[in-house]
Amino acid sequence: MFKWIAGGLAAFFSIRYLSRLQRASTNITSRIRVRIHKVNLTGIELKAEVTLQNPNPVSLRIQHPFVKILFKDKILGTSAVENAVIQVEENSEKNFDLTIQSAGWLTLIQILGTKMVSDIRSGNPIQLNIQTQVITRVNGLPYEKQENILLQL
Repeated sequence: MFKWIAGGLAAFFSIRYLSRLQRASTNITSRIRVRIHKVNLTGIELKAEVTLQNPNPVSLRIQHPFVKILFKDKILGTSAVENAVIQVEENSEKNFDLTIQSAGWLTLIQILGTKMVSDIRSGNPIQLNIQTQVITRVNGLPYEKQENILLQL
């Protein structure tokens, strides 16, 4: 009889703990800022600053985020993939500075157009509506967030 009670309690607390982790992984929030870092012969290099916030009373295991930068659903650039798991403590946040290497100038001309690319190369002020996509795993569950950002040079 004692085995059944102990097993039932263990199952109850395990389910409760897993339920909290799953709920916590859906409550996580992310913010992203993107800026042009440098313009070189191979293309443009962007910097993305990703902040993952954990407003939960439990610590979370988060895989290093992967960022895609899109313009009209075409990829302008991506961050490097890192196989690292980071612990984010309860009620805290973690910041990531990611370098995003864009495709070459030929691809940028096809995606953005010749006028926009020539403005970027000459340093003229531009405004570009881009979409960012942050992809990671929180406690083993997939997390993805898309945002529209106005990129200015």
